[in-house]
Amino acid sequence: MSSKLILPILFALATATACGGGSSEGEQVLNRLNDTEIKYFTNGKRLYSTHCANCHMENGEGLGQLIPPLKGADYLLNDVGRAARIMVNGAKEPLIVNGIEYRQPMPGNTNLNASEVTEILTYITNAWGNSYGGVSLDAVKKSLNR
Repeated sequence: MSSKLILPILFALATATACGGGSSEGEQVLNRLNDTEIKYFTNGKRLYSTHCANCHMENGEGLGQLIPPLKGADYLLNDVGRAARIMVNGAKEPLIVNGIEYRQPMPGNTNLNASEVTEILTYITNAWGNSYGGVSLDAVKKSLNR
């Protein structure tokens, strides 16, 4: 990766995550993801802010009993392919996330392509303490074609 790309990515990771004792969350993300995945993470943060944060909040904690969290969400982290399909196609049926039922329908983002979905998923599965790791573009394409 060129040095021109590394500094903006490090800055984005540092500002996207909070520092604590030991290594910061940004450092943990850098250690967990490869160069391509770091690029996905950075682009995904921007896309998340545009397409997802209004409902799921910038901190990924959702909105009370109405909108489910993405931070620490078992539903998201247990089946990223299903999350990709819901992101694009929406969901009308209730979702159970971390033992809580959410009945608010989620509208689909049919304008998102597989690359954008991969970037958003890479961000949300590795932000706010989530530590899923890399999300594969090929896996997202396969999930979306099911």
